[in-house]
Amino acid sequence: MGQAPPAPLGRDFSPSVLWHFGVEVPLASAGDPPLEADVVVVGAGYAGVRAATGLAARGKQVVVLEADDLGTGASTRNGGMVIPELKAGPRALARRYGPLGRELVDSVFSAVNLVENLIAENNIDCDYHRFGGLLLAHHRSQVAHLQEEVSEWRDDLGEEAQFLSRSELSTEIGSDKYFGGLLVSRTGGLQPAKYHAALVDLALKAGAQIFDHKRVTSIAQDSRGGYQVKAGSTVIHADEVFLATNAYADAIAPELAKRVLPMGSFIIATEVLDPELAASCIPNGRMVYDTKNFLFYWRISPDGRMVFGGRTSLATTTVAEAQDVLYQKLLSVHPQLVSTNLEYAWGGNVAITFDRLPHCGRTPIPGGGSVAFATGCNGTGVALATWFGDQAASWLSGEIAPPPFSQLPFPKVPLVSLRNWYLPVVGQYFHWRDQIGR
Repeated sequence: MGQAPPAPLGRDFSPSVLWHFGVEVPLASAGDPPLEADVVVVGAGYAGVRAATGLAARGKQVVVLEADDLGTGASTRNGGMVIPELKAGPRALARRYGPLGRELVDSVFSAVNLVENLIAENNIDCDYHRFGGLLLAHHRSQVAHLQEEVSEWRDDLGEEAQFLSRSELSTEIGSDKYFGGLLVSRTGGLQPAKYHAALVDLALKAGAQIFDHKRVTSIAQDSRGGYQVKAGSTVIHADEVFLATNAYADAIAPELAKRVLPMGSFIIATEVLDPELAASCIPNGRMVYDTKNFLFYWRISPDGRMVFGGRTSLATTTVAEAQDVLYQKLLSVHPQLVSTNLEYAWGGNVAITFDRLPHCGRTPIPGGGSVAFATGCNGTGVALATWFGDQAASWLSGEIAPPPFSQLPFPKVPLVSLRNWYLPVVGQYFHWRDQIGR
């Protein structure tokens, strides 16, 4: 990320995830996994536990295998934004994919509706609120694009949206850095670790078994027409397998790993702000993000901290390096926070695809055969991963066809094995594009 002055750290600073503190994660299933299962789900994030919940509710014997502690992956490390958007708008998707493009957009709104309904119907305490989202033009060349997006939201989707000129932005953001903004009402925010813990609890209550510290090392077809899933010394026969590993496909599905780029994203959180200071930054509590390729995203946490995330390089970066750079970027947006200390800093991987779109379907496994998967939410996975899990339960039960994203061609990431060599150069290219507003 480059050199930056050290960020001021509070007395209680911790290089760990803000959202984890005070959240009681349900205990994983006790004992050893069974030797037989109808479905093995690999990964206990949003997609994995929602798939397990739906399958168990349909009477399936479901085993979820999680490589680490429950609740330590991307599902609890994100910014907690529930965003009804893909990386391309409705018109661009329609030009590229025809009627399928609208199905993709409709799926995203279904995903947001699902999250809201799950929270309401199950009384999930995760600090959810439909705050609204504010997309900010980092360059004057992006203003026309935001104005077109307003038309897309209103005319094509029938959703509330408003363009804010530079002079009007002061009602929504305490910064003079931006040239205009798009305000949409459907974006929400939540505490992601609370939300994930509640989803795990629902899966366990539905009858799914969830085992932690069970890293899957291989999946192979067996002579019985199903699959042999190995996790260390554990071997399970399953009729079906669902990969819900997102950015962590690795060797168990090498063809999938060639199409997903695990990309680090980092977040800092300040000490609790005086309410007036917080309001001077984001007066109406919006979920905020900008139009850069190396975008920043920020919000006020439920307990009143500034939470600011992103990255400024594609090179390998440590949390310590990232926190200093992000703090300087935060001050460039909100200089009123100059006397504010950091109390948390953390990172995690986002599943990036070459076409910047999610994908699902079946992927080949070594030795022949294929398994189901969903991946590539590209940083908008709170809603989409939840939805993919619910869809997988219906699809693997034979009730529906695979979701529309399964119809997309799934391009490989070029020279993925050499990414550590070429990504820093690609990063410089995207920095240049950000500077000229492309």
